Amino acid sequence: MDTQESTSKGFSPEKFNRTIAVLIAVVTLITAIIAYLQSDAAARDDRANRDTKRYSIEAFGRKVSGDARVNYDYNTAYQNWYELDLLADSARNRGDDEAAARYEALRDNTVQLSPLLHPPYFDAAAGGEPDIARYEADTYIVEITELRENFTAASAVKDAWDNKANTYIVHITLLAVCLFLFGLSTTISGQQTRWIFAGVGSVIAVIAVIWAVVLYTQPVKDLRDTGAIRSYAQAEGLAHQEKWEEAIELYDQAIAAAPDYANAYLGRADAAGSLGNIEAAVTDFEAAIARGDKSANTAGYLAWNYYLLGRFDDAIRLNQIALQSAPDELWIRYDLGLAQLASGNVDAALATYDLGMQSAAKQVADAKAAGSEPPSYLWWGLDDAALQLDYLMQTLDGADGAPSAEQIAQPDAVYEAAAELFTRIKNQSVSLEHTGEPSTGEISAVITPLKFAEPVYDDQGEVQAYNEGDAFDFGANEISILFDYEGMQDGQNDLFKVYIDGEEDPSWRLIAPWELGKTGSAEKSLSLSYSDNFVLSPGDYVVEMYIDEHLAQRGGFVINPEG
Repeated sequence: MDTQESTSKGFSPEKFNRTIAVLIAVVTLITAIIAYLQSDAAARDDRANRDTKRYSIEAFGRKVSGDARVNYDYNTAYQNWYELDLLADSARNRGDDEAAARYEALRDNTVQLSPLLHPPYFDAAAGGEPDIARYEADTYIVEITELRENFTAASAVKDAWDNKANTYIVHITLLAVCLFLFGLSTTISGQQTRWIFAGVGSVIAVIAVIWAVVLYTQPVKDLRDTGAIRSYAQAEGLAHQEKWEEAIELYDQAIAAAPDYANAYLGRADAAGSLGNIEAAVTDFEAAIARGDKSANTAGYLAWNYYLLGRFDDAIRLNQIALQSAPDELWIRYDLGLAQLASGNVDAALATYDLGMQSAAKQVADAKAAGSEPPSYLWWGLDDAALQLDYLMQTLDGADGAPSAEQIAQPDAVYEAAAELFTRIKNQSVSLEHTGEPSTGEISAVITPLKFAEPVYDDQGEVQAYNEGDAFDFGANEISILFDYEGMQDGQNDLFKVYIDGEEDPSWRLIAPWELGKTGSAEKSLSLSYSDNFVLSPGDYVVEMYIDEHLAQRGGFVINPEG
């Protein structure tokens, strides 16, 4: 009765079953093709994964061997050459030419110890320092940069093929459901139910097939195939040598080969900024972020360049974004405070700097509790924060600077706040380093402004006079720091720190308990006078005096360039 009724209404179970059989055959074939594609994608995923491991191991090995090679070449081979050269000079200065000749013969033999002592890295006849940056670049920096970039590119390829392989499994699963519905539709007696199962199965099959086709047509881009990585690695080697124009040319080549290469934009931005082209640096930092670089460092670098251009609102916004992912990065927090300060929002800046100092104290306390040392970048962050405040004050005092004095809102209030923050950060840095605790209390002693002089000695080696000044000719091997004091107490911590061209030279640190009584005049010496070979290097010198971890006085002088 059902068969007759169905036939009379134009429905033929046999025809339906044959149609379903054809559909099952077609879907099975498609499933087999997708299974092949899934297998191929999984194989490519595995191959890329093996590549990542190989690149990682090779990069680590080259880094270790490269560091060891350069360490030997500079700290052993070159230092031997240098010491023998000094001994030869000293002997000749004393009139002992025979000893000088013996030292020179030994010195000349040491060039066989290392390629660093040969051109193009070193000219033994001319003397001077070897080009260690070029040697590092040629020895391992370019190579490990290329390996690391290959590792990153292979990781991206692995992730892409892994995603494809997993998505193909979803397609196969959908098609299996489709085949189940097709098979079930042939076993059901009701015509309407049969069509529902067949229709749903067909819709699922169409969706799965279209999805698979779209996925198949999406290419997996491999940066390793473009040649951009090689250009980028060579550019990084030139940047390591501070050959910025040459590096930019190679960054350009890398970007031309791979327009979405975020790291190449980042490198070119850094090079442009080093050349003073801040607008170009901003454009490239923005391009790197637009192409997927979401790191806090890149956001912070872009914010810093916004600050230099006087775009304080943009700098504040980017620094706040960067701090969301890296709240313990002191330099980003202090850059945020600096931008707030320059924009005239003094209260917000003071609050931001307070948070930075609290974070620094917490990081030191945590490291101390763990029995370890705070990271070196913490001290760099504190020093950099103070240095930028100093630059801001110099700009407001009339020096050329970026941002310009005209771009800074409420200059009087900003200067006053910057001076207060500068002292607080200096005190905090010294106190955390020497006591592990934040700076507290006030300084009671009074130190007059530091004076600088070149001492004049008589034949008995006694100081007869001081030639005071703020600039001294090249060749000076001793500078005296002169000051008067009152309110001091014996036993107080007395620390002198010396900065050359904005960076502290730790070898000049003078630290000792105070032993000169409550009131009087004092001299501290920056001296190389024990040697007949060494003189003070040319540059801008800044000397800071601390008493019980509090900045008591600060001043500076210049050693003029040779000639």
